[in-house]
Amino acid sequence: MKAYKLFTLMSALLIAGSVAAKDNTDLCGQYTSVDVDEKIIEMGNNTRFMNFSSSTQMNAEEGSKFNQLSGQCTGGAVIYGDGSIEAEGLCAVTDLTGDVLTYTFTQARGAKEGKYQRKGGTGKFTNTKDNGWYRATSLNGEITTGQWGGKGGCK
Repeated sequence: MKAYKLFTLMSALLIAGSVAAKDNTDLCGQYTSVDVDEKIIEMGNNTRFMNFSSSTQMNAEEGSKFNQLSGQCTGGAVIYGDGSIEAEGLCAVTDLTGDVLTYTFTQARGAKEGKYQRKGGTGKFTNTKDNGWYRATSLNGEITTGQWGGKGGCK
């Protein structure tokens, strides 16, 4: 099975797991992630480790410093024989003026959405340390779209 098929499976499971309604009062925006590369290692016991990288774009409401960011993410995921997944990684995105934001993301095994933690960056993002959630809402081949948010994390 090619790696992108496993990533498609992983994304589909995340989407299927995010059917439950969420209070959107802390919804900040949307993201698009395009699969760039994946490598799979068979771990045994029907478990696989996947190293992946993707290009990502984040959008928020006009005036938010988190609007129109784009960059790269890399990380790893364990795909268990029962179909459950856990993942984590790091992203670096740039805004239109060249300021860089870094953040980590995690997806706990069996969770319906992931968590992000902003780590800072350059310029306006230097002391940005807030956190929040993300969830996939659509999968189209190697392109995943979703929503992200967090209390106080939109501006």
